[in-house]
Amino acid sequence: MVELAAMADSLAPWLAVFFLVVARLTFIIFFMPGIGEQVVPVQMRLMILLAVAMALASTGVVEAPSLTPLSGYGGLLLSEITIGFCLGAVLRVSVWMLSIAGTIISQSIGLSQLLGVALEHEAQSLTANMLSMAGAAILLSADFHLTAIASLLRLYNEIPVGALSALNWDLLINRSFSAVGFAVLLAWPFVAVNLLYNICLGFINKALPQLMVAFVGAPLMIGGGTILFALSVVGLLVVWKDRVLQVVGWL
Repeated sequence: MVELAAMADSLAPWLAVFFLVVARLTFIIFFMPGIGEQVVPVQMRLMILLAVAMALASTGVVEAPSLTPLSGYGGLLLSEITIGFCLGAVLRVSVWMLSIAGTIISQSIGLSQLLGVALEHEAQSLTANMLSMAGAAILLSADFHLTAIASLLRLYNEIPVGALSALNWDLLINRSFSAVGFAVLLAWPFVAVNLLYNICLGFINKALPQLMVAFVGAPLMIGGGTILFALSVVGLLVVWKDRVLQVVGWL
């Protein structure tokens, strides 16, 4: 009994550190592009979370907190969950940019009714689904997830355990707005082509009211938009990849 009590006393500080690391990492792992997709089984994501948390807790970068009073430790857990959610949300914005751009593109070229496999909770349009899958594959092949996990060690120096005040809320909000603006900028050529198409269609309809311009214009818009998307998707993804690290900020 004495040996068990001594083992429990020695194990308690490590478990306290482990749960603090899990509290911060949960949203980061579950929001991480590629690893955190809904198509990845929850068991697999949970195994990755526990493995990474165990590795970080064993490095000694997080000091063992005081467990008395217990309410103070609970406050630390809530603070770490909030910090992890903010960091994970900014991390997820990197893929949401492609999802927003793909949705705008699909609406511009007339493919918004074709839905792909849902990578998120709701089904996405075909172009948004394609761009999201391609973006996740590019980030995984570029070891984006390893960079994010390695950056977590540095973040414990910049944002210590429970230090909510160390979060730059204005920077997080500005990066989110910047990501949305960049997503619209990626899709802007398709919006411009759609605007030009509708202007031309209006002139043709005015000049030839007896012509059913919708039967001619719709296939032309879908076909031309699909060709434009096929020609520009590589450049679009290259430009997006160069901007990802700037948007995330903490990598």
